[in-house]
This record gives sequence, C-alpha cells and structure tokens, in this order.
Amino acid sequence: MNPNTTFWAPKHTPKLISTDQVMLATVDTMLPKDHHKRLMESLKETEQLALLKRFTLDFHADPDLEKLSPEEAQFFYERGFLPEKARLYGLNRDNIDTYLSDVQRWLTRLVNGPYSVVFNNKILFDQVFGQYCNVPRTVAVCRQGRVIPHTDLWQEIEAGRAGPLMLVAKPLGGGGGGSVYFIRIDKRHAVVETNDAITPRFNVKTEALGEVFSRQRVPFIINEYVQQGDFSKRLYPLTVNTVRALVVRNPTNGEPCIVRAVLRVGNSESYPIDNFSLGGLSIEINKDSGELGHAVAAAGRFTGRRWTTHPDTGEKITGAHIPNWRIHKNKLLALFNKLPYLKYCGFDLILQDKDFVVLEGNSYSQVRLFQMHEPLFSNYQVAELYAKYNIIQ
Repeated sequence: MNPNTTFWAPKHTPKLISTDQVMLATVDTMLPKDHHKRLMESLKETEQLALLKRFTLDFHADPDLEKLSPEEAQFFYERGFLPEKARLYGLNRDNIDTYLSDVQRWLTRLVNGPYSVVFNNKILFDQVFGQYCNVPRTVAVCRQGRVIPHTDLWQEIEAGRAGPLMLVAKPLGGGGGGSVYFIRIDKRHAVVETNDAITPRFNVKTEALGEVFSRQRVPFIINEYVQQGDFSKRLYPLTVNTVRALVVRNPTNGEPCIVRAVLRVGNSESYPIDNFSLGGLSIEINKDSGELGHAVAAAGRFTGRRWTTHPDTGEKITGAHIPNWRIHKNKLLALFNKLPYLKYCGFDLILQDKDFVVLEGNSYSQVRLFQMHEPLFSNYQVAELYAKYNIIQ
C-alpha cells in the first residue's frame, strides 16, 4: 500500500488546532477513540439495520471504492464512511474521529421521530411552515396523469393568459437537486430548462405543460419562482443561490442553535441550479458574523482547490459579508422555536435583501458541504449535542 494515501497521512495541510479541538482530545467520554466502529457494532434495531443495508449498497456502488486498497475499504466500511469521503475529506486514522460519518448522518433522520414526515412531502412542508414564514407558493401538483391546481394561476396558464412569469417544478418527495425544471412562461408558450443532460432545454405550449409533469414517474410540485437578493445574485446570477443552515435543538434546555451554515452558489458546471452534488460551490459562513470563507466543490472541474473568488464571475468570496446576517440568523432560530416538536433540520434559504424564503427542510441534512470545510466534531459543543441524541456512542 502506498504510505502517501489518505489512509496513513492527512491529504491537506491541517488547520491550526482550536480550543474546542483540544477539549475534544481530552474528553474521552464525549468523543472516544474509534467511536464510529463502536456505533456500527451497536446497530441492532430494525430502522438502524435498514439504514445499514442502504449504506452497504451505496458503499459498493461508490466509484471511489476502486481507488482504495482492500485494507482501506474495510477500514472505512467498518466506521460507516462511504469511499468518496477519503478523497473529499482527506480522511486518515488520525482525523477520522472528528467527522460525522455517513451512517451517523442517516441516523439523524430518526431524531425527529414521526415528525420527520413534515420534511418528506413538500406540500405538507409548505402548509406547516407557511404559517410562520415565507415559502414558495404552490401553483399545482402533478401525479398519475392528473394536474391538481392549487391556485387560479394554473387555469390562467393553461388558457394562455399568464405571463411573463417563471415557475419551478421538482419531485414532490425527497431531495438531492435532481430533475429540477425552470419554466419561463409568456402567454401561450413555455421554455423549460433543466439539469437533465439529455434534454436540458425544450419548448412547449402552455396548454400542454401539465402533460410534461403528470407523465413523470414520480409526482411533481410546481411553485412560483423566488427572486434572490442582490448579494446572492452578484456572486453568480444564473442560478438561485441558497443558504443551507443546520439547526439542532439542545434536548437539555430546548434551545435551538445553528451548528453550521454554508452558502451554495451555482456555476457553469451546475447550471441551472446551485446543487453541490452536481458541481456547485459550498462557501463556509461564519455563523456568528456572516463572513464568507473559502469555496469548495465536490464534483466537476472546480474540485481540488479552495476558491477565494467565483471561478466564473470573478466575484469576491472570501472576506465578503452576507448583509443582515444576524437578523436572518435570529429569525431562523425564532422560526424553529415556533415548532417545538422539531429537533433537527437542515434549512434551505433563499436570501433576499431584507428577508429570506424557506425553500425546504431536510430531516437528515447532507453534511459533505459542511465537512469539506471543517469536521463537525471539531467543536466540543456540537459533539455534545450529537451525543445527547445517541449519534455518538
């Protein structure tokens, strides 16, 4: 085996050790050595075993598996990490304990218990959260060959009397950024753009627009398009750029806290969306001040370096500040407190100049876009929260 692989030594130059990291190194009961393996060996309940089965299937389907030696593959599997994390995080024996594993991330879907259903259906999410904050207005739902209008706007569209306006269509359940359609309507015609590599752009008459989505294999929801604020638009104006903020409730005192936040920004690789899995950028946000750090990409031609400016627009990233960040942060925490039965959520926010729109919530938020900047357990308080929810054994 090559001793220069991430299995033996750090791939990237490590950051300076913070006070929190020193605390982690000395608090064995909070973050014991090789805790991931102990957790994997403890999984026995039905829901846990179902997640373990999914992890096993994904592990063997990961293209990065062929880059690992058998010893490396066994090491990462026994600790619940997909092979890609060796490359994305620069994992090795010395730093792996500070990262949230893929199995731990899937176990977070159990934290909200039965209330996770709120996040699994976009109609239900809109109806629940729409009482307390701005959400995109639902225009119609398409399923099983039918279009179910939610407002009079859909009848206006089919009759050729609407526009110019923009809509967004996406699968009703789940996430991941796939199969997102942007629809530009002008009276009797609609231009549709998508991240589908086979048919990225096509035209259709508005009277036939419903057939495009009612024929899909899964149900679709159609929403009004939300305009982003000037700051987000300036970074890359061709996609709607979103904040992902991970909020966790402290089970001891009931208070929510923002664990991490990043700004996802699109580019020519991910167009027409900002999706991180498809090559979009993740920019770390100082959750106290709103200052932006470096940008990274998990896929596409912009991977492999930390960007201080946008690779397409040249717009400054590192050192820029999100306007009104403290107002946005306090408003998000107040929103979470209005739903006391929720304990864990990754919120997607479209920032406007003085407000935000809640695009969706995730009951087991993807964490690659956080941990490519810094491991989640490098902060003592964060590790303590996860331990209270039995995500750390």
